[in-house]
Amino acid sequence: MKWMNLARFTGHAIVFGSLVVLQACGGSGGGDNVGPPPAPTGKIALLAGDVGGLGNLDGARSIATFYGIQSLTVDPAGNLMVGEVGNHALRKISADGTVSTVAGGDMVAAFADGQGAAAKFLNPQFVAADAKGNWYISDKGDYIRKVTPQGTVTTLANVSTDSNCQIPMALCSVGKPLAVDAAGTVYFTANNQLRKLGANGQVETLVDAISSKGMPTPAFSFVYQSSSLVVDAQGTIYIADRNQPVLRKVTPAGQMTVLAGSEGASQIVDGEGSAARFLELQSITMDAVGNLYVLEGNGAIRKVTPAGLVSTVRQPTQTWGSGWSYSFTGFARDAVGNFYLSALGAGGNAPVFGNTAILKIDTQGVESVYAGNKGLVGEGDGIGSAAQFSDPRSPSIDANGNLFVLDRFVNPNSHLSSHIDDSYSLRRISPEGGTTSIVRMEYQNAMSGAAVDRRGNTYVGGGRRIRVIAPDGTVKSFFEGGESLPDGLKVLAVDDSGAVYVAAGSTVPTAGLPILVPTRPYGAIYKINSDKTVSLLAGKAGVQGLVDGKGDSARFSSIGGGALDSAGNLYVADPANHVVRKVTPAGLVSTIAGQPGVPGFSDGAATQAKFWLPVDVKIDGQDNLYVADRNNALVRKITTSGVVSTVVGTVGKYGFVPGTLPSVIPPPEGIVLKDAVLFITTRNGVLRADL
Repeated sequence: MKWMNLARFTGHAIVFGSLVVLQACGGSGGGDNVGPPPAPTGKIALLAGDVGGLGNLDGARSIATFYGIQSLTVDPAGNLMVGEVGNHALRKISADGTVSTVAGGDMVAAFADGQGAAAKFLNPQFVAADAKGNWYISDKGDYIRKVTPQGTVTTLANVSTDSNCQIPMALCSVGKPLAVDAAGTVYFTANNQLRKLGANGQVETLVDAISSKGMPTPAFSFVYQSSSLVVDAQGTIYIADRNQPVLRKVTPAGQMTVLAGSEGASQIVDGEGSAARFLELQSITMDAVGNLYVLEGNGAIRKVTPAGLVSTVRQPTQTWGSGWSYSFTGFARDAVGNFYLSALGAGGNAPVFGNTAILKIDTQGVESVYAGNKGLVGEGDGIGSAAQFSDPRSPSIDANGNLFVLDRFVNPNSHLSSHIDDSYSLRRISPEGGTTSIVRMEYQNAMSGAAVDRRGNTYVGGGRRIRVIAPDGTVKSFFEGGESLPDGLKVLAVDDSGAVYVAAGSTVPTAGLPILVPTRPYGAIYKINSDKTVSLLAGKAGVQGLVDGKGDSARFSSIGGGALDSAGNLYVADPANHVVRKVTPAGLVSTIAGQPGVPGFSDGAATQAKFWLPVDVKIDGQDNLYVADRNNALVRKITTSGVVSTVVGTVGKYGFVPGTLPSVIPPPEGIVLKDAVLFITTRNGVLRADL
């Protein structure tokens, strides 16, 4: 039996300690192909920015890529084991630095026991090793899974506590940190309890309440963050309490005491027992002689002897914030004394979603990237890789081959308040890869969607307005809508007459959370003529669905990017429905490619092909369509005869491999074409593919 989870690649991320709530869409599946298309023979390379970060590529640790490194542990053989939630995999970094996937890892969250890739994980958040080289995984907080050295996965128990959970359901199935003793007994923390799973499969509670209070944020005081734990050779359990920064000691009989720290304090002070102070305990590990090491939220590493003497063995070399801004998840120590850790949070001015790298701190305290790639994000201009991007989308191109993108710079901390301090910039990338920021606007003047006209002017949406930005950065108003229009206009395309096509939605606060994460369910398409007259082409703003038809009888789940063909037909991506739609000049909507509501991958006849969150559509001079198939990390082509093929990317893989097509690429956020050149925007860079 398999259960499929459609979460894939983050759109918004909310981080509470070890809890990561991801907002996205996705899925997977197979299908029959209709004749193999000709193999692409072109080349692909980085044009500007960086493509480091997300991926699932195995190989040497210097080129391997990761997504969602949640937990780290060193097994008795010296392998560094990685619990990877983004790739739903258990991965291994052997002593020689080779990265391999032990089990799971096929870009889909599912549940199945089995061998290697046949096994499936929902959300393998925490991993621990026993003395025999077996690994134990806390999967989605609901299941304890065992993985043998040969990669065979079995489910030991369902340890879900959702039926008795007294907090919102989204916070119940969070990761359960775990540890394994010499007898094979698994200990784990769940909803502020310490529990154990015996070899007979029975679960019992050792400690009913680890902490006496929850998170310090008033809005989440009812939430207890998951506390990391280890167990020594005598069966004594040590818990790094994340809610009250103390180190707790629990005997095999369940008697709990405080080994070090003070429940009412939050600072860094060395000392013994209650005289010591911890700031924010993130994770814990142990050496061969029973010394404990805890990772603080600011990156400091503290050593705690069995007698409770606390000393600071490593201070951070830079200022790191915790909570939303930066949260450490993985922490391990090898036999030599090197530490390994992973972190999730904000780097530069943009979210570094995905835990894409493992950092190493050697015995001298020197920090380096051990495996993976952190990915460079930022807002700096420059040539080629000297430029930095944060979230480049809505690419368009002028007659001279200059590429224009909208780049969003995120202030993640403002999302926890009643306002958002994000800003947006229109940036120009020359054919040689030189990046220049043309104009920047704050959140209240947000830019949404972009298209370039024949004179090189860029039309951008935002609110009920359409603005025109000249090549020199001069901004003028093109359209100011009234209250009768939705408050979210996103530019899709501009035709030769100067008419602008926009998707329309509305701002909707996230229900049930004291966090402002606005969404825009773009459900309607309007045409705004050069004389400023407005007409509804199709759909209804704020109303989602999948209905072909004319005018306001049609429905979209959402509307991604779009393009016009030579006859004036508008083609748009419908991401959550996993299809491509066509809108005629008369407003007649039809689904031309993809299986409605069925995510996955297959090439062939357009109506039988499958997409997984298509986010953008562009068109070439022969009216062939190109689709940014985001969650498959592919670019697909739809011919005028209705045949779908893959032109860029490799099914089941993502990351970046420059050179001969089809190559491997990160998830595409947007695409644009000029002649036989395809430009692809990713999370933090821009690629050029010569088809």
